[in-house]
Amino acid sequence: MARKYFRIMVTTICCLSVLYTSIFAIDFSNSRASDQIISYYIEVSTDPGRINVEFSVTGKGRVDKIGCESIYVYANQNSKWRLVEAWVEDDEGMSNSNTVGHSNVIFCNGTAGVEYKVVATIFSENSLGRDTRSETTYVTGE
Repeated sequence: MARKYFRIMVTTICCLSVLYTSIFAIDFSNSRASDQIISYYIEVSTDPGRINVEFSVTGKGRVDKIGCESIYVYANQNSKWRLVEAWVEDDEGMSNSNTVGHSNVIFCNGTAGVEYKVVATIFSENSLGRDTRSETTYVTGE
């Protein structure tokens, strides 16, 4: 009886130590929020004759500058991507200063049946530096 109890205890301790070691081997670095950005989204959609790039970014408290750093719209022509439109953070509606967040929709002309690649990068900048997040989206013009 004592040996059976001893074996159960040793087995339990071994299982717990394996579980404990496994938990601390997981890399949690990608799940942490940044020092500058709490949340963001970038959504690309199409309407007849138009591509819509909607974005929103929220910083951790009031930040020096926040918004969309850049939007690049490429059209697929002969299996090659050609830049057709570009916006940068100082263009109208792209960013704001001394605020908590910024959101907007940027519109671009689109042609029905043409495949587009949209690369949008949001940012937030404070005394700790600048943080960015980029997304690439493929859409077909309506």
